[in-house]
Amino acid sequence: MDEPDADTVADRDDPSRSFRMALAFCGLLGIGILATMPDHPAVRVAAASVGALSIVTLSWNLRRKAGVTSREAEILAEKLVEDVDELQTKLAIERDERMVIERYFDALMEHVPSSLYFKDLDSRFLRTNQKMAEWFRCGHPGDMVGKSDHDFFGKHADDALKDEREIIRTGLPIVGKIEFEEFQDGKQGWVLTNKMPFRDQGGKIIGTFGMSSDVTELMETRNTLERERNMLRSLIDSFPDRIFVRDPGRHYVLVNRPLAEWAGVSDPSEMVGRKPEEFFPQRVTGRGSQEDLDLLAGEREMVIREWLMVDANNEERTVVTTKVPWFDHDGRCVGIVGMDRDVTEERRARAELAKMQKRLQEVVDNSPAVVYMKSREGRYLMVNRGFEEMFGLQRSDVLSRSDEDILSDKEAADAFRGRDLEVIEQAAPLRLDERFYVDGEARWYSTVRFPLRDDRGEIYAVGGISTDVTDRREAEDAMRRLNKDLVKANDDLQRAQEQLIQAEKMESIGRLASGVAHEVKNPLAMIGMGLELLARKIPDEDETAKETIERMKRGIERAKRIVKGLVDFSSARQFKLEPVPVNQVVRDALSLVEYQLKRENVTVVEELGEDLPQVEVDLPKLEQVLVNLIINAQQAMESGGSITLRTYATRLSDVKRDQGLRTSRHLRMNDHVVCIEVADTGPGIPVENLKKLYDPFFTTKPTGVGTGLGLAVSRKIVELHQGRLELLNREDGQGALARITLNACRPAPEAAAADS
Repeated sequence: MDEPDADTVADRDDPSRSFRMALAFCGLLGIGILATMPDHPAVRVAAASVGALSIVTLSWNLRRKAGVTSREAEILAEKLVEDVDELQTKLAIERDERMVIERYFDALMEHVPSSLYFKDLDSRFLRTNQKMAEWFRCGHPGDMVGKSDHDFFGKHADDALKDEREIIRTGLPIVGKIEFEEFQDGKQGWVLTNKMPFRDQGGKIIGTFGMSSDVTELMETRNTLERERNMLRSLIDSFPDRIFVRDPGRHYVLVNRPLAEWAGVSDPSEMVGRKPEEFFPQRVTGRGSQEDLDLLAGEREMVIREWLMVDANNEERTVVTTKVPWFDHDGRCVGIVGMDRDVTEERRARAELAKMQKRLQEVVDNSPAVVYMKSREGRYLMVNRGFEEMFGLQRSDVLSRSDEDILSDKEAADAFRGRDLEVIEQAAPLRLDERFYVDGEARWYSTVRFPLRDDRGEIYAVGGISTDVTDRREAEDAMRRLNKDLVKANDDLQRAQEQLIQAEKMESIGRLASGVAHEVKNPLAMIGMGLELLARKIPDEDETAKETIERMKRGIERAKRIVKGLVDFSSARQFKLEPVPVNQVVRDALSLVEYQLKRENVTVVEELGEDLPQVEVDLPKLEQVLVNLIINAQQAMESGGSITLRTYATRLSDVKRDQGLRTSRHLRMNDHVVCIEVADTGPGIPVENLKKLYDPFFTTKPTGVGTGLGLAVSRKIVELHQGRLELLNREDGQGALARITLNACRPAPEAAAADS
């Protein structure tokens, strides 16, 4: 056996030999990886770096060992360096390509409007895009990594896990799955999902990935279109008209049920794709072919044709066919849409209606009344001959026009329209009398306006009938005027009669009073003298007799007052009249009873007017009247009260000639007068006593308090002054009121001239 030489042994024993072998192995391993793993750029870059580093190190080590003269080692090293540079260049290109692909992927993940995700075999998220993070109400896609659907959903997570396990088991994708989901914000909607297996380089399934899109709007649109299509189909089939759609070759595209039944087909779908000639005879389809061609060519926009046919019962029917072209969304004519309507009954009803309208028109034209009918909008639908004659218009000029169109008087037109609207609003007839001018003459018409209703009970028009009642109205007005005059005459006659009776009664009472006064006056004087003589003979201590004598004397005085009143009442002597200020008369009378009023706790309120004209009166007599009225007012207030004395000037507006007065002078309308009022706060005058107040001896006072002649005498005194005395209750209901009305004295000529 040959022994190794010294160099071989030295090389074998050299420790650096093992290091060089390791470097060579690393370089070869890097080259092998580069050759066998072309689809892993990162691994290739690492392998090339390790290989290049190993080769360079090995080359440097060999060169150091062999020396600078080892040319072969240098060549080998240079070759290896060139290979490494070439590999690095290729790696740089592949790295750039990989970066571009990753940018594309990132852009896709970021901007695609659908939700994208990648999951591992346990259905945990590996990566998602921003859209899905927002859908799951997460701030960033990284927040979802490592989580599953169960972290966000309930039942939906179980369904998703089931689908993903099936994909992992079978390796088959799930495409176009539509699911109804409830989103994280509580809303519900439809989601379109595509799920696929996620494989590695070797084709092994390492998870799943998918894409989900919110198609709620699309599904709702589809459902709406489906409902509308079904509704349209139901509507078309429910129409009694025969509806069809045909293509340019006259093949049926759509047929409704009435048309199928007319053609003797049980199902409308049996007619689709077939022509009319296969179902109907030539006499029915003959003209239809040319009409379709005209519509398709654009020569006609619509076809409306009425034609006659004989049905299965050998009855002639009237049919109206309507056809229009059918255009697509680009405006191209792609077929014909048509409808056949059986109008036999409508034509018969129209003919019958025309007959009825003609008969009705004949009836209303021969009516003496004015007859018309208007729509709810106020336009005339029908008028008769009387209407034409009244307004001097032809029927053709009136129909479809309003009152404002045919009447020159806008106020009258508005009034007519207002009454029509009142009938519509109240849904009830309106009766009234209206005045129209016919040929310049005012005529009265009795009008009734009434609502016209359709079969549903709704008002569709307003009818009117106006009858000329001018003659009757004039006769009624004349009768009313005559009746009014008769009533007035009767009232005047009755009043005159009552006044004559009162005057006669007063004359009789006056004569009676005068006679009684003369007959009673002397006996009373004799009785008075006898009482005086008798009083002298009564002992001073006999108080009873003295009291009796005094009562007898008071009785005689009362009898004298009555006699004096009767004399005054019956006296016909002329008063001494002179002009005096009316306020002076009131104050003088008040001074006579002032003490008595204070004693009876009566307050006097003076409301005396200023600058009043004078009155021509007999001062004592007028004072007597005022004293009597004031005493009566005081006696009416048993517990005291208030008496208001008021004077004022005015102009009369409620006085007519009093036929019962015996004087030539009297109060007249528009006379300037002065009024004196005495108002108390007592109980007032009972209504039943108002007509008895001036009757002699009528009194409501207790016996011994009043004679019943005061008011009768007072009235006589005022009448002798050509005035008026009124007794009435106050308007406010707070007592009675006595009013004296006297003519005011006329101003002196100088004053009248100054005033003018």
